[in-house]
Amino acid sequence: MKAALLLGTAMVLGGGSAAAQSMRTLTAARPLPVAAPATVARLDFGAGQVVLRAGDGSDLYRMVLRYDADRFQPVQRYDPETGALQLGVTSIGRGGLRVTSREQLAQVARFEFAPEVPLALHASLGSSEASMDLGGLTLTELSVRSGAVRGIIDFSRPTLGSCTRATFSVGASELDVIRLANSGCAEVLVEGGVGRAVLDFNGEWRGDMEVEANLAMGQLVLRIPPDVGVQVVAERFLTAVSLEGLIKEGNSWSSPGFAEASRKVTVAVKTSLGSLEVVR
Repeated sequence: MKAALLLGTAMVLGGGSAAAQSMRTLTAARPLPVAAPATVARLDFGAGQVVLRAGDGSDLYRMVLRYDADRFQPVQRYDPETGALQLGVTSIGRGGLRVTSREQLAQVARFEFAPEVPLALHASLGSSEASMDLGGLTLTELSVRSGAVRGIIDFSRPTLGSCTRATFSVGASELDVIRLANSGCAEVLVEGGVGRAVLDFNGEWRGDMEVEANLAMGQLVLRIPPDVGVQVVAERFLTAVSLEGLIKEGNSWSSPGFAEASRKVTVAVKTSLGSLEVVR
């Protein structure tokens, strides 16, 4: 069945014709088929606000866009045989991103996905401000790339299925990941430049977790429940360290009784991290 499309009326914003933008709205949805393959979704949205959550189950996916038609065009591609899905906007090459203008930042993208369909999600958010709640989705894999604006990723309730790996790439930005234990992801990778990432490991634990940090000269904060065993191994230089309740031995720090802990998180620092803080 073809996706349902609704293209809104263009709205011209801005004072003069030279600075005016043509803002348009678009809604795209595909009803949930009887048998849907696992979805491999790629989201692209360069600047603005991004909201993502689980849908009510009536649609495989739903997208609502408000975008600058002078610089972008909407993208919606879906292969019902493979489950490959691409949503968002792409640049049409007219002067690049105007990320400092109020009109540019007024762009909005809202995405919803069917909770019961396995989902591998790959989101490239550029300079967007993201608010994503992945709780309740059948998440199999996750990667989120953000640029210069803050992002919040929440697992408000346990996901379904089994997630193999979650990757968070940050630039000169701040990223907060909340209730990460609810994701069920066995491996977590944090990478990027001089940004700040906060990983909160509260939630429902389903197994041990491994974290790899490649955040060059950035700041990483780990919020870990006190009943979870923690071990941090630093392969490279740490400028500032605050490891609450951990005991140092060589280039590693461990919580008392780490080997006997029923739940464990192991953190490997691979780059010259500017600041590492563990909060129990």
